[in-house]
Amino acid sequence: MPTLCDDIDRLATLHFIALVDAYTSGLGHGTASLLAGTEVLPQDLEDPDKLITPAEELMILRNALRLTGARHLGLELGSRCRLAAYGIFGFTLLSSSDLRAALALFFDYPLPLGTGFSLGLEQEQGVASLTVSANFAMEDKLHRLAIEFCLTALQSVIADLLYRPLPVLGVNFNAIDQPVARSYEAHFSCPVRFDPSKPNSLSFDARWLDYPLPCAHAVSHREMKARCSTLQSRLESPRDFLANVRSAICARFDTSPSLTNIAASMACSSKTLQRHLRAAGTSFHELLGEARYQRAQELLLRQVPITRVAQDLGFSEPAAFRRAFQRWSGCTPSQYRSQVRH
Repeated sequence: MPTLCDDIDRLATLHFIALVDAYTSGLGHGTASLLAGTEVLPQDLEDPDKLITPAEELMILRNALRLTGARHLGLELGSRCRLAAYGIFGFTLLSSSDLRAALALFFDYPLPLGTGFSLGLEQEQGVASLTVSANFAMEDKLHRLAIEFCLTALQSVIADLLYRPLPVLGVNFNAIDQPVARSYEAHFSCPVRFDPSKPNSLSFDARWLDYPLPCAHAVSHREMKARCSTLQSRLESPRDFLANVRSAICARFDTSPSLTNIAASMACSSKTLQRHLRAAGTSFHELLGEARYQRAQELLLRQVPITRVAQDLGFSEPAAFRRAFQRWSGCTPSQYRSQVRH
C-alpha cells in the first residue's frame, strides 16, 4: 500500500496487492478484474520477487474501489493487515528487541509497504505519535483510502508485535471530512480529530516504545535483517536502476550487449528487465542507443578509426554505424570530428 517511501518512483513488492486481492476475491470479484489496466498477472501475486510501480498500484486501488463500492476500504484492508502478510519483513519486525526497534525498521526498510507515503515518529510530553504524510498528489478517494489503510495497518501490525492491542490515545486525520468521524471512532476505539494543521497520526503512550517484544530473538533478527537489505536493494528507484543498466551495457561492449546477457548480469529474466524499463519510461533499445552514442563520441574524439569504432560498438559494418550516428547527432562521424576539432 502507498506508505513509507522516500521516492515516488520506488518500486514495491506485491504483498499489499495480494491482500487487496484476498479481500475483493472474498466478495466474489475475479483477480483479473482487480488487475485490469496493469501488466500484473494473477500468477504474479504468488511470486515474492515480483515488483510493482506506483502507477500500477494506484490503478489496482481504483479498480478495488470500483469493484467493492466500499466507503472505508482502507479500514477494511488495514484491519486485515497482519505481520505474516509481509513475509520476511514481518518476521524481521517480530524478532526485534522492542517496539521502538521494530518501528525503526519501517524507516530503514520501506519494503513491501508500497510507494506513496512517508512515516514519522514524534514524541512530546510522554506521548508518541506515528505520522503519515503523502509524497505525491492523488485523487481524494485514493488519498482517503491510503491514510485509512496506513493508520489502521499500523495499529494491526503493532498489536501483532506486542501480542496485545495497543491502547491508542488518539487519531488525527488532516484531510478527511469530519462527517465520517463516527466510523473512525468505532474502529480505533479512541477520540478522533480532524485537524488540518496537524499531520495524520496515531498516538499512544510513549512507554510502549520500550516494551520488550515477546518474540525477540537477536540471532534470527540479524539473519532476517540481512535478507531485508538484499530485498531493499531491488526496490531502488528507477533512476538508480537505469544507471545500473547503463553501466552493465557499457561493460559489455566488447561482447555485444544484448537484452539477454544484460538481464542475466542483473540477476533477472529478459521479460522482467523489459517490464522494469517500461515502468521507468524507456526501453533496452533506447538505453543501448544512448550508451553507444556516448561511447562513439569518446572514441571519435580520441581519433579512433571509424571502422574500429563501429566494430567496438557491435555494428555489423561501418555503414550501419554511420547511419546510427547521424540519427543520434544529426551529422556523420566525420562531420562530428570536424566540428569538435574547430
